Amino acid sequence: MRPKILLLITILLSLPTLALVANASSPSLYVMYQQYSSTLQITPSHITYKYSSSAYNTTMSSTNNERTIMYNSYSFNVNEGPLTNYTGQVSVNVNPFGISVTSQIPQLARVLLVEPGLIDEVVWAGFTNSTTTVKGLAYFNNTATLLLQFLNGSSFANVTFAISHSQITYQKTLTLLLHKVNLTMTGELQLSVTVQGTYPQRYSKMEFNYEGISAEAPYNTSIAYYNGTYVPAMIWSSEAGGLLSTEVTNLQGNVDFTDIEFFGVNGTFVGSLDNTFSSIYFSHQGLIINLTYNSVNSRIRIVINPTAEYAKPSVSTTVSVNGSPAVVVITNQGVESTANVNLYHKVEVSGPATLVYVNTTTNGGYVTIFPNGSYEYVSQVEPSVTVSNISMGGKTYTAQIVNVSSSSKYVIFNVSMAKNETFAVFKESSNGMVELNSNNYFIYNGKIVVFDDPSMTYYVVYGYQPSSQSSVSSNLLPIIIGIIVVAIIAVILALRRRR
Repeated sequence: MRPKILLLITILLSLPTLALVANASSPSLYVMYQQYSSTLQITPSHITYKYSSSAYNTTMSSTNNERTIMYNSYSFNVNEGPLTNYTGQVSVNVNPFGISVTSQIPQLARVLLVEPGLIDEVVWAGFTNSTTTVKGLAYFNNTATLLLQFLNGSSFANVTFAISHSQITYQKTLTLLLHKVNLTMTGELQLSVTVQGTYPQRYSKMEFNYEGISAEAPYNTSIAYYNGTYVPAMIWSSEAGGLLSTEVTNLQGNVDFTDIEFFGVNGTFVGSLDNTFSSIYFSHQGLIINLTYNSVNSRIRIVINPTAEYAKPSVSTTVSVNGSPAVVVITNQGVESTANVNLYHKVEVSGPATLVYVNTTTNGGYVTIFPNGSYEYVSQVEPSVTVSNISMGGKTYTAQIVNVSSSSKYVIFNVSMAKNETFAVFKESSNGMVELNSNNYFIYNGKIVVFDDPSMTYYVVYGYQPSSQSSVSSNLLPIIIGIIVVAIIAVILALRRRR
């Protein structure tokens, strides 16, 4: 029994690769959100430290849903004590969507993440009195600097870690000389805020808004880190801010916006990141007023599509379709792209390659991706078709004679099936009729699609058994799989009866 079953399973697994996009219902999306703020204010009479936090996890059906959340804000007077040496270990643990910090040194107040040119984040804000582990949402693409800020009376003492996705855990044994501080709570507020999710439109500009500050950003296409691997992504980032500097006043204010959308197999939505970071530093040393104000605020929202398919890339390139750049990534699970992928198919062009139809806006185009990342555009041509009888090997066959005209390096065309029979495709060359590799033609939507480095004349010969099995449309795969399953059951039942 086993050899027969294994043979049927082998046939099932050896079906050719022709992938199409399936229409699926809207998935249930998983959302993680957090917001932190931290402010240190110094006047001649007192030091004030404030922080606030909020977080939630939920599921929803759309990325632009609104949600009203509650958050707590705390205010403290900072009582500055003597300088004290603190010695201990600081450990950092990095995972795809978060960072945790364990510090044996007290007075940790902020954990900031900076990836130049992409993102700034407040991973955590608060205050620790003893050995404590803190954690928060975080995202970075390649490498970043993690900045730990310990409250040092009227300032912060900084400890930095260079982090990447190639390492999970980082440790340092430190001795920090800090002013010992005690915090006295002066106020606690519970506030509400409406979180309005932004939903970037693929291949469109992005409008950002934050507390009356607005900015516009064009899109960039790239490869970006997502949950353990790199996938095609569209990135929108912008900055709004200003600088004022005089003899007595220094004002620096910035708001950084970053949105990233991640894409998987067939260009489907995998996840997104929406991040806003603001920082204000103000100091005025005058005759009457002396004030220093140091504040950071950050909110981050990560949306995950748990049903999306994505995989480790084997080939990655960027092509231009209708004037728009499209990242195309070949994986062992299929083709990923920032564009919609309507079809992909394995072909042979002096070796294996992948034929892909990508659609960036309203119209798409064909491109052939090679294993080394190079690519060639493919022209879709309209053929002229006549039906006639031809003789081959002493037999007469019905054939469609297809004439095409193109100066492109590669072409693709389709013809309606003339007969419901096996067929093979030939082309006319200087050496006579040459049979095409069966990987280079297939059935799609009831039509025969042919890919080739062009000749003038092709022949679709019906009733002819190709040298290797012709490709099968994915529309027929469910029927074939059903037949195979029935056959397997029949074999099992027959063998049981013999017993």
